[in-house]
Amino acid sequence: MIRQLNTPTHKQIIRNALAAFGLAFFFAVILFSCDSGKRDIRAYYFPVDSLTTGQVYAYVSEDGTTGDQSYWYYQTIKSDSGTFLVGTQYDRFFEVNQIVREKIVENGSLARECFLYEPDTSTGKSIAIHTAIESANLFPFQVTDSLGVFLYRIKYAPPAEPEATIYLIRNRRYLGDGPDFAFEGKAYPTIRFGIREAIGHSAEGTAEIEGEGEEWYAKGLGLVYYRKSYGTEHNIEYAFRLRERFPMEELVRRAQ
Repeated sequence: MIRQLNTPTHKQIIRNALAAFGLAFFFAVILFSCDSGKRDIRAYYFPVDSLTTGQVYAYVSEDGTTGDQSYWYYQTIKSDSGTFLVGTQYDRFFEVNQIVREKIVENGSLARECFLYEPDTSTGKSIAIHTAIESANLFPFQVTDSLGVFLYRIKYAPPAEPEATIYLIRNRRYLGDGPDFAFEGKAYPTIRFGIREAIGHSAEGTAEIEGEGEEWYAKGLGLVYYRKSYGTEHNIEYAFRLRERFPMEELVRRAQ
């Protein structure tokens, strides 16, 4: 059920939140306990050990007609406090949409910081918005076939309405093996997750947009495909797949 927003301003804020949260980012769990009956899927997450020099993942719209593209630059940083994977998302205009810093631990990935970027209404320039991470777990390394439901939640105050709260709740369910994913002349085995999520606005009651979708993670690559849709009335749908990977220098060249 989608509850209507009270004003057009609130509608636009929700749409901005969809764009900020949207592509693919931060996938979380509350069930990180490990037992012998669970499958180890850490090899399907991003190859953390080989990303110390950084790599851009270029995703393209599946329909091939809109020209939409999304870029994620991933880099592994190792320090005395642990191993961290930092992801920076750029849109097709090479503007930063979000930055996520996650810590890699024995049984999964934990979100430590998340910044979203929205245009300032007075200057038009993007400003960073620090989110509050209420459920820090990002990706599980052990799952049980089709039984585990995983939860992720963050929230922030939109600059246009600092007294309000925008929140994202994402429920994910492990669906088992997916189809092989063809990339650079090779077929990669995948696993699938089903997604149900709600993006809400707390001002003057609670207004939510509900959505659902699916993700594929390929062994040795990480996230290679995702699709989402948010209700027929709002008509927000998209699907992206990994097209290529390259160093940051190539992204800089394309932006220029």
